[in-house]
Amino acid sequence: MRYTGYQYEEKPLASLSLGCMRFPTREATVEVIAACREQDVRYLDTSPGYCYQSDADNSETWVGAAIQGQREQFILSAKCSTSNGGDSVGEYDPAHGFSITTADQVRRQIEQSLRRLQVDTLDFYQLWSIHAPATFDEALKPGGWLEGVLKAKDEGLFRHLGITGHADAAEITRWIDTGCFEMITVPFHIMDTSRLEGIRYAREKGVAVIAMNPLVGGLLGSPSTALAAELADLGVTSATDMALRFVASFPGVSALSGMRSPQEVHANAEAVSALAWTEEACREAQHRFEALLGKADHVCTACGYCMPCPQDLNIPEILKLRNYYLLLQLDSAARTFVERYKWWGNSFKADRCLACGACESRCPNGLPISTLMGDVMERLGDRLARVKDTP
Repeated sequence: MRYTGYQYEEKPLASLSLGCMRFPTREATVEVIAACREQDVRYLDTSPGYCYQSDADNSETWVGAAIQGQREQFILSAKCSTSNGGDSVGEYDPAHGFSITTADQVRRQIEQSLRRLQVDTLDFYQLWSIHAPATFDEALKPGGWLEGVLKAKDEGLFRHLGITGHADAAEITRWIDTGCFEMITVPFHIMDTSRLEGIRYAREKGVAVIAMNPLVGGLLGSPSTALAAELADLGVTSATDMALRFVASFPGVSALSGMRSPQEVHANAEAVSALAWTEEACREAQHRFEALLGKADHVCTACGYCMPCPQDLNIPEILKLRNYYLLLQLDSAARTFVERYKWWGNSFKADRCLACGACESRCPNGLPISTLMGDVMERLGDRLARVKDTP
């Protein structure tokens, strides 16, 4: 295992961390956390809303049960948000940890997490899901989130304060400049390095970085013979290996992976433990990965001119998954399409395309979009038939 250089209560922060949002069952949680302990993966990122079924069945209660008798082996983190999970404050939702805006509310949230996790103290508490300046400003108001959380810290309910969100590099810098936070959790992966300056600033200020979505929401979570061949001289063996090595090669950064089985833990730990790339090698891997995607028969540049679609299709994202499936032989791209078809409303239902031609008239690349929508359905039809038959 490689490490970030940070440690908390003499526990090192590895270059791989566990996101506790994708456990399939309570039993799987026990197995995954045991595998993490074997690999020295210590940071556990929980939230009140992850895997939520009831107050008794959720990520926090499952993790709490799994760490009994070994609490001090882990860096345990919980969180709540001033936002509704998006860019604004919504209705108070303590069960899932959203729209927590007063000092009293955040105190109750911390106590709820301690109870669910069956612990007396947390290592980290996080200001969660801060995607817009307005929700950060909400936390700073007198009598608000920050005031309540600092009081709880003074009383020993947790040791370190962090913040998470999808803000841009400038906003990340504003977070760090408050001097309140010892850790940030932000999206960072081989397909999106737009926050790199914020990550570098965090390193300069001694603030640890947890990189969310290192596998792009699981999209890069499978083997790829095409990638392995293209990046063989860099030691790449799979899409997962490439993605995790890229993220973990940046100093002070830990890749946060929502691992669901011991097998995933061992594979991801092996990838992260490989020799770190230089920043030049990271740029080379990223360039060659993008060049490989550029060999598609129909290259969508995601300019967005085709949008909006009258049938509510997310055309650029559908075409991206098609190319990942065809060019990289990523079975995970097919799985992602199927999951989004089932759960993301109409936006990935390519069979809703009416071939009206509105998108094609606006596409600067002249793509036969309606034909490509039909191609997606033809290639993934068998999988989707099974999905449609599943309740």
